Amino acid sequence: MFTLPDTRPYPTDPVKNSLLTYASQIVHSTSAAQRKLSTESLQAEIYMMLQQNHYLGLSVAMSMAPDADSYRALLNGLDDTLQAKTDDEIQWFALPVVLVAGCNQPQTLPLDAPALELCACLADYPHLRGLVQATWLPKLVRSADLAAVNAGQWFAAKQNEAAAQALAAKLPQADLDIPQGQSVHVVFALGYSNKNIQTALTPNLREAALPLMQVWQTALTRPGLTLFTNPLAPATPLAALTDGSHMRLRMAMDVFAANALRAVRLQSPRAGVVMAAQQGGKILFGFNATDSAFELADQVFAWPLSPADRVATIQQNFLDLMAECQVENIRLLHDALPEEAELPTYAQALKLPGHNPLFAEQS
Repeated sequence: MFTLPDTRPYPTDPVKNSLLTYASQIVHSTSAAQRKLSTESLQAEIYMMLQQNHYLGLSVAMSMAPDADSYRALLNGLDDTLQAKTDDEIQWFALPVVLVAGCNQPQTLPLDAPALELCACLADYPHLRGLVQATWLPKLVRSADLAAVNAGQWFAAKQNEAAAQALAAKLPQADLDIPQGQSVHVVFALGYSNKNIQTALTPNLREAALPLMQVWQTALTRPGLTLFTNPLAPATPLAALTDGSHMRLRMAMDVFAANALRAVRLQSPRAGVVMAAQQGGKILFGFNATDSAFELADQVFAWPLSPADRVATIQQNFLDLMAECQVENIRLLHDALPEEAELPTYAQALKLPGHNPLFAEQS
């Protein structure tokens, strides 16, 4: 399948950094033994940096990764290093919940964590039951506040319970500002326990998804606020932040696409969609009529690529969404647009190198 170009601004010159060397070996080595050795070496070096509270080399590596695969190898190495390794250490976790909110005037949503209700729900599912004994923070944490906790702080906070309590006391206890209109947010229920809860940090909520959604819906709904909640599986804080941020953008795109297609179909029998990469690390999705006689003001959703994003995944999720919305007229542009360029309309895009990914590989 043709994948949109990755336009993230990667370094053009190689950077001398041992962590990047290990990450490259993890990504590119054809030997399983070499990958295992490089993974262990990466984790050991990150551990030494964090233990000595001197992690400039880690910051440089994360910011200078030459591609998304190398960045993910570094992130996975860091995430593993921050997990509890002994019975005396603390394991932190986060449950992300994505909120699609609608209101006629701005609101402040209280972020008190429904810990009792969450635990009552989680207790019904053996694969999640370990979280019931955890210490839960009293407030849900906004994504910007979770992202502001650095690796050194997480490393310190896993050493013992007193250190965990110290980090918990420092985290902002803020509520969520909801703007007028429709908006999408992600917040996190945060907690910690011993090493044993690692078995409950699962990639899949399975049959617990709907009951957990009802817990969040009941806890967070307020008068004058239309709310849809989408709970994600519990994970380590770094993994939860990555998953939650990605799902927030994905759901924001879903909401934007539904509204844009509704507007187009009020004017024209056929909607046309354009997908393109843009220099500077963005993917653009434009919605309009197929016929230039019915064209409206372009409605464009911009997806800013995070360092961990997979372009192919975002592209496929969008195509699946368009199939659900019964949109057949799609133009995927082969060439990246300049950073300040506007996305062409569907009619204009047909004259540029590209193809319809639903029907033809390329044309």
